[in-house]
Amino acid sequence: MLATSNLINLQSLIDLSAALNASDDELFILNTSLLSVMGKLRTFKACALQPVRQEGVLKWCCVASKGMKLPSEPFTLDFNALRPFNPTDINDGVFVDTGIQMVQAVRKEQTGARQFAEIGQGSGNESIHSASPPDEQEFLALLCFGANLTKIPYSDEEEQYISLVASITANALLNARNLRSLRQTGSYLERKNQLLTTLFEINREFTALLNKDEIIKFLTLRLMGQLAVSRFAVLIKTPAVPHGFDLAVNRLKMSNGQAAALAESFQMDAAHAMTRCSEIVGDCVLASPMTTQNETRGLLLVGEKMNKQPYTLEERNFLEALGSTAMTALENARLFQEELEKKRLEDELNLARTIQKGLLPQELPQIPGFGVAGMSVSSKQIGGDYYDVFPIDDTSDEWMLVIADVSGKGTPAALLMANTQAALRALAQVNMPLPDMVSRINNLLYTNTSSDKFVTFFCAKLHTVGKTLTFCNAGHNPPLLLRENGTLETLTEGGLILGIMETIVPYEERTITLAANDVLVCFTDGVSEALNEHLEEFTDARLENSLRASAHGTAQELVERITTDVQAHAGGAPQSDDITMLVLKGL
Repeated sequence: MLATSNLINLQSLIDLSAALNASDDELFILNTSLLSVMGKLRTFKACALQPVRQEGVLKWCCVASKGMKLPSEPFTLDFNALRPFNPTDINDGVFVDTGIQMVQAVRKEQTGARQFAEIGQGSGNESIHSASPPDEQEFLALLCFGANLTKIPYSDEEEQYISLVASITANALLNARNLRSLRQTGSYLERKNQLLTTLFEINREFTALLNKDEIIKFLTLRLMGQLAVSRFAVLIKTPAVPHGFDLAVNRLKMSNGQAAALAESFQMDAAHAMTRCSEIVGDCVLASPMTTQNETRGLLLVGEKMNKQPYTLEERNFLEALGSTAMTALENARLFQEELEKKRLEDELNLARTIQKGLLPQELPQIPGFGVAGMSVSSKQIGGDYYDVFPIDDTSDEWMLVIADVSGKGTPAALLMANTQAALRALAQVNMPLPDMVSRINNLLYTNTSSDKFVTFFCAKLHTVGKTLTFCNAGHNPPLLLRENGTLETLTEGGLILGIMETIVPYEERTITLAANDVLVCFTDGVSEALNEHLEEFTDARLENSLRASAHGTAQELVERITTDVQAHAGGAPQSDDITMLVLKGL
């Protein structure tokens, strides 16, 4: 037996503890522990076993061996006999055959000197003593030792030394595992932090992009750079493909049939479609929904990574977050483009409104011997009605009165109205007959406008000296002439609507004489066809009644009375068309 001072040396145990705890390599720790004991006990055989679980069964694997032959595959142990179970792999009694005489359990909590079992060898009679095995969850390893050089059984002091080494080994193994766990946790947190930082950067960069092509390009670069993916596809819902997806990016070489099949599957069951992507698209290994505002608006399909590694959970989560961030950016870009388009339309409307206001007289002139008044109320932002009163020459003896209704609304109608007014004002100064002037305006509009653009047009020359009115009606609502004696006339003579076809049949004109208190009411169809809540029109008959009821008033009062009657008829119904009137009354 070795002396206590030689065997249990405190400094050597401290040095062993320092050496073992300086490493996180379990194999190094077990090998060093075996060598330490072998040197002290002067034995040439030892091994270390570690527990493994296979199919719910606790087995043991030899991870370090010094001079012993043990199975390379995991094996079971009979804790009572201390020998492997499967005799087909190893001979019965392998521990005795290999010369193992001492087995020390390394547990999470070391509690005694004889930790697991002892094999004693007496003179002529072998006996095996074993303690009940501890909870398998407490096992860290088994240290097995052969006989020493003297062939004398292990003494209590030697067993105490082995127990101390086992305690140091247990602490070192636990420290190694904790250290690895901390490193893994730190690495995991570092990866998570890196992904979060990357997502923040990506979100900030996506926010700065307001063009669809730029967003798709940025998404492509991030997929290749962050996940090492070169093959992928981006499918986005679009009104151009009802109940389907538009292939914004197709690096998986998907066919239109595959995209349609994927869209059909997605419509039936979105969650199931995610799992069927690889069936529909062979090169797709992972699919992620692209959502915004809790609505899936696209699909992100990716192929195998360039390094052939499987996608981790963090990468899957990153992919989903990346797709949704890109989808939000695409939606923002779409809304931004819509806002730009809306702003462009508003600018056009403002331009058209300015044009229209410039065409309509801001203040009607005073005509000797006559009262004149007019008004125009657009049903929309931009109307298509036009009226005007202006002198033909400097003598103020001849005046041009005109009212027109241009087809359509908005900027095109305003521009067509401007062309009509420009042609009228230019030709009126030439002092040609009305039929010739109207014919030229018609040919001009026919030549320079499309077939769906036309103008109903009524114009008249008022001679203040002779109190005559010469007019030509080109398809416009016939003006009403209420004589002082109560007789009502309609002014219909003229010809076809302007701009429909080139002049073939000449336009006609007619001249009438106006007496005092005769009233001429020119109007557009927005007056006679104004609708109420029951879709009933105001009609020419109601207009005539309104005219007769207010004929005694001034021209301005006539305009106001008719306007009031039209609004009263419409009630709460929205205005369906522009309302325009021009009233002339003899004084």
